[in-house]
Amino acid sequence: MEEREIVAVNLKRHRQFKGFSQKDLAEKVGLTADTISKIELGKYENPGMKYLTAICHELSIGLEELFMENPQKLRIDIIVSDKNVKVIEAIIQVFKNFNLVQ
Repeated sequence: MEEREIVAVNLKRHRQFKGFSQKDLAEKVGLTADTISKIELGKYENPGMKYLTAICHELSIGLEELFMENPQKLRIDIIVSDKNVKVIEAIIQVFKNFNLVQ
């Protein structure tokens, strides 16, 4: 999959998750609904970092999330402290039970 196709799929998924229409998002970031549509169809060559950053801000996601080919494989970093070790161990066990970690 090409990079712009990855961005297209991720943008549409995140926009719909937030409940925004293409027009809603476009107005928030200073683009047209047609431009958002073209990005989501993978037909817009280079929307520019300024607009990608604004889009991510409105969707409450990191820029890297637009470029992730397999968002299901997102790595989760957890800061371990004495207070939460048992909770983290329990979470890891649940993940293991569902074959989500090795």
